[in-house]
This record gives sequence, structure tokens and C-alpha cells, in this order.
Amino acid sequence: MDVQWYPGQMAKAKRLLRENLKLVDAVIEVLDARIPHSSKNPDIRDLLARRPVVGVLTRLDLADPSATAEWVKKLHSDYFAVTAVNANSGDGVKKLLQLLKGLPQRRKHGQRPIRLIVVGIPNVGKSSLINRLTKRSAAATGDKPGITKGKQWVRVNEGLEILDTPGMLWPKITSERQAFGLATAGAVKDEILDPVQMGVELVGFMQNEYAQRFAERYKLEQAEGDPRHILNEIGRRRGCLVKGGEVDLEAAARLVVKDFREGRLGRITLEKAGESYDEDEVLPDDHR
Repeated sequence: MDVQWYPGQMAKAKRLLRENLKLVDAVIEVLDARIPHSSKNPDIRDLLARRPVVGVLTRLDLADPSATAEWVKKLHSDYFAVTAVNANSGDGVKKLLQLLKGLPQRRKHGQRPIRLIVVGIPNVGKSSLINRLTKRSAAATGDKPGITKGKQWVRVNEGLEILDTPGMLWPKITSERQAFGLATAGAVKDEILDPVQMGVELVGFMQNEYAQRFAERYKLEQAEGDPRHILNEIGRRRGCLVKGGEVDLEAAARLVVKDFREGRLGRITLEKAGESYDEDEVLPDDHR
């Protein structure tokens, strides 16, 4: 598996962060509630250590509510404060604004608004969150990793200003599980994983964690069995066929992944707060 996907514009994101941290009082790190562990950026932890960091779980409407609650509890030890929001509906935004009002301001900046920087890996909803906080379309939004470019100050209210920055992610993904979560959630380009492999892994996950709703979605008599065979059956039922009536597994895989990303499989979280992520299988050097 080749995961050497690092886009050119991401290479300078870390340098920009160093420069921008000099301008702000605190940091909002945006995490995808479906993959809270994998969407944390370990590269920036040391850089952020000198500023209070608020962790914000987004994609709340797509994530399992009980799993999100567990992650908020677990992440409290890593942040100044943690909360979860739905940037589309506005759920949780009022609570976030209250948390931000309580942030300490550096003394030398006197009475000016508290200034924040928003950081996070691509496509976790940074721009959507800013748009919701500022109540206007302040930053470019979209479905593709890396759509927010450059930087801009945006006003939240009289007491808060936000500097939006491009998302950041390390150039080498270090475990199979991390690669699966990031690719399936759409945080990295689809090309880093074989689409059939991604589809088979997602089917296997759904069999283990959300079997009933998965069977209901695709009208399967049962969700048990070899994930590849199940994916093949889904492809047959959904008309993902090529000449001769053979199932197009890649088309079937893309269909299942698309259903996950758009919430058609229900509210799903790919990572559990109670699991250990310290012993993930490390990818060989030639696959990073």
C-alpha cells in the first residue's frame, strides 16, 4: 500500500503554523468525530504546547452519539477543553462559544479580541465550523482534502477573531488502521488505498460493529461471512456489474464507502475511545 500522498501545499503548513502562533492567544484543533484518534495531528503537538488548545469534534451528525460522548471524556486530558459540534445545524456551537470566551488572553495584547487559530487535518470541517461561528461564508468549503488555501482573519464576534489555516497531516501514515480510517472518512485522497481493500475493510467493520443496520441498508438476509463475498453480494444487488454479468467490486466498494461518508449507513464511529492505539501495526518503511 502506497501512502506517500503528501500534497505540495501541505509541506509549508507547519512553517505557517509556527509563524501564525505568534499572532494568537489560543488554538482550536478540529477533529473528525468518526476518527478522533486518527484525525489528531501528532506533528503539531509540540508546536501547540505553549498555547491553550480547545479540541472540537466535528461531523457530529455522522458519528455515533454514544461514541462521541466517550471520546469527549477521553480527550479532556489532552486539551484545555473539549466539545462536539454539528457545523451544519449549529448543534453544540453555543457551548463552544462559551468555552472560547473563557480562554486566557495574553497580557501584552490588552483589550483586543481573543485571537484563535483553527488547525486540523484536511476535510475535517474546519471551514464549515468557521462559517457557522461567523454566520457567513467566510472560507472555501468542499468535499476534497486541502480545499482551504492561504490564510484569512474572520470575526466571530466583538470578543473573538479566528485565523483559518490549511489542514495539516504528516507525510507518512504509520499504521494500517490509521490509513483505513483516514481514507474511509475522506480525510486523505482516495488514491492512497486500493478502493476494493477499503470497501472490504469497511464491510468487515460494519459486520463487527453495526451488523443489523448494515444488513437492513443493503437488504441482506444476514451480514455474516467473508466481507469480500458480502461486498460482492451488495454489488450484485445494486447493479454494479460489468459485461458478462460479473460484479464490479471496485464500483461496489465505492458505493459502500460513499454511503458511509454521506451518513446512509447511519451514525458510525470507526474508532472506539476505550481501545488502545499505542500498539497499532506499523507499516514497513517501504510502504510509508
